[in-house]
Amino acid sequence: MAPDVRPPSPRPLLALRPGPPHAPGAEGWLRGSLEEFQSGLDVVTWTTLDGHDQAELAGSDLLFIGGGNTFDLLAHLRAHGALGWVRTHLDGGGDLYGGSAGAVLAGASVDIAAWADENTTGLAAPDELAGLGLLPGGALLPHFTEDDVPRAREWSAQHGLEVLGVPEASGLVIDGDDVVVAGPEPVWRCTPQDAEALPAGTRFPVSPPAGGARAPGRPPAPGRAGPAW
Repeated sequence: MAPDVRPPSPRPLLALRPGPPHAPGAEGWLRGSLEEFQSGLDVVTWTTLDGHDQAELAGSDLLFIGGGNTFDLLAHLRAHGALGWVRTHLDGGGDLYGGSAGAVLAGASVDIAAWADENTTGLAAPDELAGLGLLPGGALLPHFTEDDVPRAREWSAQHGLEVLGVPEASGLVIDGDDVVVAGPEPVWRCTPQDAEALPAGTRFPVSPPAGGARAPGRPPAPGRAGPAW
């Protein structure tokens, strides 16, 4: 699923796997996908945040955060204070597209990435593993299949967060205080009690954390976030 780019698009910015070197061909794939939606886009690629600052995001229409090791990604962003950059970008009306590790980052916690990624960063405490909090009561798991449902329910019971399982051929859009299933495949919503396959077009409220309060710093109407492909 390619990002939703709104014309005119002054300067979408691509942040592609900050930290470790990005996968060969990933940048070309993204540029080609964007070209299918709108030609002549100005795409800026960062493979590290070293030497960059928040001011460079000003005027950007879309921030793309791609895949890799989720814990390495989070550690790199935290080392540069860049989670705040992303929140400021969203507060200013910008959009966010997260893929794979970048999608996991949207949730309340990235700890669920331990299913697939090794954590050698030293980040271990719940506050250290906190994501952007765009889904304050949930964790997002891309590359999801129906076979993952029992494990997702168990993880939900252990961590007190619902799990939104996004298959390869689906995505989620955060639209104000709602989450919309982009499709075409359904997205799984897993809790300790049950699991539900939500078809394309389903709209449901962003889940608050326990007690009903919003996560600190969460904008009331964040930009779009489309997680996995």
